[in-house]
Amino acid sequence: GVPQWGWALLGAWPAQRRIRFSPKTALHCETPPRISYYGSYLGDRFSGGIGERVGISEAHKVPLPKMGISRVTVFADTHENLSKWATENNWKQATEIHKKAYFTRTENLVQEEVLQKIRQHYVDCKHYVSSAPVQAALFRIDCTRDELRKRCDESTVKCIPCIKFGVFDETSERCIVDFANKRLGGGWLSYGMVQEEKMFIERFDYGALCARSLLEMPDPVANSLASPFSMHQDEAWILRGAPQFAHVHWYGRTPADALDRLTLLNPASDSKTAPAVVAIDAIKASFPVYERDHLEMMLIKAYVGFAAARNDPDVGGYKEIATGSWGCGAFHNNERVMFVVQALAANLADVNLVHHVLGDGFRIAPALAFLEDCMVRKLTVGQALDLLVLQCASDKDWKSKWKPPQPREQKSS
Repeated sequence: GVPQWGWALLGAWPAQRRIRFSPKTALHCETPPRISYYGSYLGDRFSGGIGERVGISEAHKVPLPKMGISRVTVFADTHENLSKWATENNWKQATEIHKKAYFTRTENLVQEEVLQKIRQHYVDCKHYVSSAPVQAALFRIDCTRDELRKRCDESTVKCIPCIKFGVFDETSERCIVDFANKRLGGGWLSYGMVQEEKMFIERFDYGALCARSLLEMPDPVANSLASPFSMHQDEAWILRGAPQFAHVHWYGRTPADALDRLTLLNPASDSKTAPAVVAIDAIKASFPVYERDHLEMMLIKAYVGFAAARNDPDVGGYKEIATGSWGCGAFHNNERVMFVVQALAANLADVNLVHHVLGDGFRIAPALAFLEDCMVRKLTVGQALDLLVLQCASDKDWKSKWKPPQPREQKSS
């Protein structure tokens, strides 16, 4: 059940918030919080972030009125241009850069063969003429903490996500969430075949757009650089215009017989049904208990993506967004916590969520009860966030799924 903390706690809430935040500073320019969004990566050569991102111009930055976010830039190109670039040699070069600069842990040569087979199909589809450009738009929070707090204080929890069993139906759901890596596509060029990798492989225009940038940027192997298609903790991407060229019939590690389990598709069949994509990366939990900073940072991340999908005049216009267990696999997050965080962000952004469950991990029934209690009591998003902080601190079933590394046993000599 959901603890009833009472109105005495909530009465003290505004004062607590005023103490914590300094006004008049854009969120992305403020002093970094005590807790880092990318804290689990602090030991890598990028010091936990993405490195120095190149190839982004903010000359045409567009604020979204009354939303506290801005569209930083938009990349757009045609399928025809991308397919001309996607030669076997260019693809191999991009793959080598990807493996040496970013995803260095391992490789899966069978997966590389799969991509080459799809790539050949991709360039051979001469009959396919795209009706719209392939687009990737970057958005960022662009308000002060006080302004965001005010929005939380003025937004009431009025809506709970609809629950649906099973994976996304990408032919009928018009906007879906990509449980993204901070580098778009994740390990799609080399290893790993979970939700984002499958998306960038099946919807090959997205993969080609990101792969091409690796050859166009300065050498990221010699320097700690990030491609344009990456994001900071206060940013999100909206992607559009990429139909399916293939269907991958497995999930997880690409198996040895993958080439026999791959289906090539006619992209024209999906040209009018391909969904828009909200790409947001979650915190990779390296802690047992969620603290306020963790929850607030993920609330901001989800809000940026949802508000952009709802309100941007060029790549937005989506009132309903399909999502699921964001960051609850390899990133060790708790399904209940991520359900509530996304629901609060959706209330802030005025979107409706369809939340897909697969029956694994923590059941979300207690999270539904938590949100129903917030809604019945007419709590604001800020008040609900305060209660979520307490819930995470007091209930072991609302902790992350991260486990501390076990000390290695000493071998006797």
